Amino acid sequence: MDTPLFSASALLIALATATYLTYAPHPPHAEPDPAALRARVVLCASAFASAFLLVPPVAEAVDEVTGHGGAGALLWALTSGLTILSMQLVTVSWWLPTIGVRRAVVAHIVFFCCVMAVLVWEFQYIRASSAQLFSAPQGDGMEAAFVLTHLGFLDVMATAVSLQYILLAYAAWRRRPVAAAGLAVTAVGSVLGLAYSGTRTGITIARLAGWTWPSIVETHIVPITGALAALFVTVGITLPTVAKRVLPPRVRPATDRGVKDRAVRRIALP
Repeated sequence: MDTPLFSASALLIALATATYLTYAPHPPHAEPDPAALRARVVLCASAFASAFLLVPPVAEAVDEVTGHGGAGALLWALTSGLTILSMQLVTVSWWLPTIGVRRAVVAHIVFFCCVMAVLVWEFQYIRASSAQLFSAPQGDGMEAAFVLTHLGFLDVMATAVSLQYILLAYAAWRRRPVAAAGLAVTAVGSVLGLAYSGTRTGITIARLAGWTWPSIVETHIVPITGALAALFVTVGITLPTVAKRVLPPRVRPATDRGVKDRAVRRIALP
C-alpha cells in the first residue's frame, strides 16, 4: 500500500508545486516578503522529497547507491525536518515584530541543525535498512534511538506548528479569507503530520516494550496520514498565492460603507 499511496502523494505535491511556481511573483523580490517566498519553495521541494522517499523502492535504492543501510531513512529525516522548519519560517514575520524575526529564524535553524547533527551521529552506528527503520525497529539500540530522536523532534515541532497555524487562520479569517483558508488547510496537514509521527512513536515504544498494536494501524493508518499530511501542507501553503492570481478581484458592493461615504462627500461638496 505504501508504494502507490506515497507515489500518488509525491505526484500531487509536484503538481501543486509547479502550479505555485507558475503563479508565484517573478522575480522573487516582487513578493512583499521574499524570505517567505523562498521558504515556500523549500517547503514544497522538501515535502515532495519526503513523500518520495517514503516509497519503499526509492528508499531501498538510496540504501544501495550509498552502500549504507538506513541512508534513505536519514535522508527522509532531513527532508521532513526541513519541511516543518520551512513551515515555521513562512509565517515567522506574521507573529513576531520586525526586530525579532532574524533572531527567531536563527534560533529555528540552529535547533534544526542540532537535531540533524544528533541524527547523523546516531546514523553512523545503524546497520538496519530503511524499510526496517520505517516499520519501527524490533530491538533496542541505536536504531530505536535514531527513530525516536527523529519522531520526537517531529512530535514537538508538529504540535507547535499546528497550534500556530490554527491561531493564524482564526485571526485572518475575516479580513483575508483566502489566506485563512490556506492556513486552515496547512493546519489540517500539520495535525495529520502530528498523528503520523505520534502513531509511529507509539508503535516504536510499544515494540520496545514488547506490546503489540493492531496491524491495521501500521499498514493503513500510518501511511495514509503521512501521505495526506505532506499533501495538505503543500496545498495549504501554495493556495493563497495561486488563488490570488487565479480568482477575479473582489468587487465591493455599492452598499459598502466606504462607497457611501465617498458618494455623500461628492454630493455634499461642490
